Amino acid sequence: MRQQHSSISKSNPVSAKEIAPESFKMILADSVEVMEYYYRGKIQELEQSLAQLNILENAREIASLCKEIVRIKEVLQRVIIKKAARCSINISIK
Repeated sequence: MRQQHSSISKSNPVSAKEIAPESFKMILADSVEVMEYYYRGKIQELEQSLAQLNILENAREIASLCKEIVRIKEVLQRVIIKKAARCSINISIK
């Protein structure tokens, strides 16, 4: 069973940046919670874009999206660690 995205084909190669929606461009946030929300949303959108691709026709785009998802998950992990550290500092102050 092959799955094909209607706007993506061999004749019209599309980069991973074009596949992912433009709603998650850049984040400037003071709040760790806002950063966490942003990165979780970005991962979700990239995974949805990934689900629409066909491995036979879009191998490079799939590889690029996977690398981007892994990179964002690493950033999200650092954000969560930062959030946990901040919470433990607040608890120890009280």
